[in-house]
Amino acid sequence: MTLEIENLHFSYGRRSVLHGVSLQARRGELLGLLGPNGSGKSTLIKSVARIHRPTSGTLRWDGTVDLPRLSRRRLAQLVAYVPQAIDVSFDLDVREAVVLGRTPYFGARPSAEDWRQVDRAIALLGLEDLVGRQVSRLSGGQAQRVLIARSVAQQPSILLLDEPTSALDIRYQLQTLQLARRLARTEGLAAVIAIHDLNQAAQFCDRIALLRAGEVVADGTPAQVLTADRVEEVYGIPADVTERDGVVQVHPLVDDEPAAPAREAQLVA
Repeated sequence: MTLEIENLHFSYGRRSVLHGVSLQARRGELLGLLGPNGSGKSTLIKSVARIHRPTSGTLRWDGTVDLPRLSRRRLAQLVAYVPQAIDVSFDLDVREAVVLGRTPYFGARPSAEDWRQVDRAIALLGLEDLVGRQVSRLSGGQAQRVLIARSVAQQPSILLLDEPTSALDIRYQLQTLQLARRLARTEGLAAVIAIHDLNQAAQFCDRIALLRAGEVVADGTPAQVLTADRVEEVYGIPADVTERDGVVQVHPLVDDEPAAPAREAQLVA
């Protein structure tokens, strides 16, 4: 089963952001969206999640399910969205936060099956020791795991992660990426992650789509996409690209002179 994005366009008013994006995300793999700030990564994620309404184009699952035509309830059963940061306007403990992922399934109150899925997601994310604690008092990495557990409790087919590592230190960044890859494989999800770090994407993503100015510049394995010429073309920074133990590594080449304004894009935001 595959998430199919075909000729997708999106605009904020008169400002066009996505220009005919076409991609596929397959069940069991982690697809990384890379590109400079403003390239359209988060906009693409939010378009699939139907937070944004595309101007035109198609979004399909398994060749037949038209995502924009689904009811909100059915869409939430199929697609789970993990934002960059958790926003809790009132105190919830971990179990209460995770059960929110079951709202597409229950009526007035959660059923025994809903709570079973909650406890399964908590165990899968290794959150047992945090049950009973208020989410607002957790560390950034812990709160991010709660968000992902909430999404797992939805039992989705498509998992969308919008720069989930942007506010985390290196330890939690790696844990989050390991988790995303593991969930894609063990849960059979079509997982898409917007990410800035080229080396982390190369290490953890099965495939990469490189965006620039709302268009897909390249789509393939990390080795196919992250070439020295393409990194310099998209980010404006010369780089040395090597391979170690089968994993591509990108090393920016920086001289002593400050970068010109047009070349200030960073490999890691």
